[in-house]
Amino acid sequence: MEINSNLSTTGVNGAATPSRSTPAPTMLSDRVSLTNSSALEQALGNSPASRPEMVERAKSLLADPNYPSSDTLSAVSWHLASALTSDNP
Repeated sequence: MEINSNLSTTGVNGAATPSRSTPAPTMLSDRVSLTNSSALEQALGNSPASRPEMVERAKSLLADPNYPSSDTLSAVSWHLASALTSDNP
């Protein structure tokens, strides 16, 4: 099977011709626009310092004598021990 793509990188008499017909893209500027930072600052100012539902959840978990479960503690301790004995610093 033969595929002829009809692409040529040479011009008349074998001289190379540039294939780009559009100008090169301009370099991106390293400037940052901070026009939207005021909206971000306003949203941050409107958000509460803490989420009450998460504070209540944390309180209930701390009050639970079975939290964290022994399975969770075993898994965490296994991962910590394997990290200590591995060759990775």
